[in-house]
Amino acid sequence: MINFFKKIFIYQWNKISLNNFEIYQKKNKILKTNLSKKINILIIKPFNYSDLYAPNKKTKLDTIKSSRYRMGPISLVLEFKTKIIISDYFNETKIKLKDEINTSNYKYYRGQFNNKINVKKFNFSKFDWVVAIKDSVPKHVIKKYPTVLWSLLFEDHREINYLKYKIFGSSKYDLTLDTTQGFTPYDIFKSKKSINFPYSFSNSLVCKQIGLKNIKKKQILLEIYQPNTLPFKNLKNFKILKSEGNLEIYDHFKRLSQSKYFYCPIYKIPRWGNSIIEAATFNCLIIGNPNCFWNSLLIQKECIAKTHAEGLRIINVFEKNNKLYKRVLSKQRYIFNLINYNLPLNQISEIVKNEFPNKKIFNLF
Repeated sequence: MINFFKKIFIYQWNKISLNNFEIYQKKNKILKTNLSKKINILIIKPFNYSDLYAPNKKTKLDTIKSSRYRMGPISLVLEFKTKIIISDYFNETKIKLKDEINTSNYKYYRGQFNNKINVKKFNFSKFDWVVAIKDSVPKHVIKKYPTVLWSLLFEDHREINYLKYKIFGSSKYDLTLDTTQGFTPYDIFKSKKSINFPYSFSNSLVCKQIGLKNIKKKQILLEIYQPNTLPFKNLKNFKILKSEGNLEIYDHFKRLSQSKYFYCPIYKIPRWGNSIIEAATFNCLIIGNPNCFWNSLLIQKECIAKTHAEGLRIINVFEKNNKLYKRVLSKQRYIFNLINYNLPLNQISEIVKNEFPNKKIFNLF
């Protein structure tokens, strides 16, 4: 019974999101941002956060490869002048390494702890925009640098203060970045200080920027929660791979760059959809069930499959009609760049122009 109501809820959620997006498209045919690529961005995270990027890497590619589990906001690193540092603060409290000694990530935490900076002595004025992951900067430090644009990047909608900041804005940070691609029911009550900013912030140039060739093979990459028993015998000469959670991030990107389809029709539990964002980043055509994901706008109507049989039929249609495949992939890419990259930057540029003339970033539009 609980699963039944969950399915009804996410169905309504996605219906509202699609309606909101269609209304937006009718009103905004072109969306551009004049954000300068010369913006100096600082990403700061607490030492006990293990998912994303290590500091002090020589190149942007080295930084990307240092991510342990996720792609993260990869275009912040690739598109701008971005530095990454480690903090020993979380939610206004100084955290200690000894509190993590019995955790499985202790060795990794210790390495990050050894690379931490002293936030009280660090010169944040060199940066135009700070992106704090996990509320890793104490309030008294933020107050010392009023000309810097301070933002908090949420990882998950279940985090403390997520709904509070989404609706009312933060009194500590100038902006909060909400991990969504926008147009969700959350936006009905959204504060203007809350930015529709996906955790996997990226655009379709990433593949080229990290040195991978966008050469699509007859290869299907299954979303990680798809059953192992799905038969693909009637698809000739296709290689079927399943996403692996322990795969090195760059190897995962290689798989995506070579996969023609990303496949996810089987409903398990609704999730935010970072996996389909990553697939779209690398130009995989997404075949799947939108009700598997809260962020489902990337799945085009020609690609909606709620059963394995539907998914196979759709792939066979595309394999027989390459013009259709290219047209739908082009539409997916356009929507992806719009909502996953241009929209968040546009929202940031608009609020800076209207609300933050004292910020250094104001002059970089």
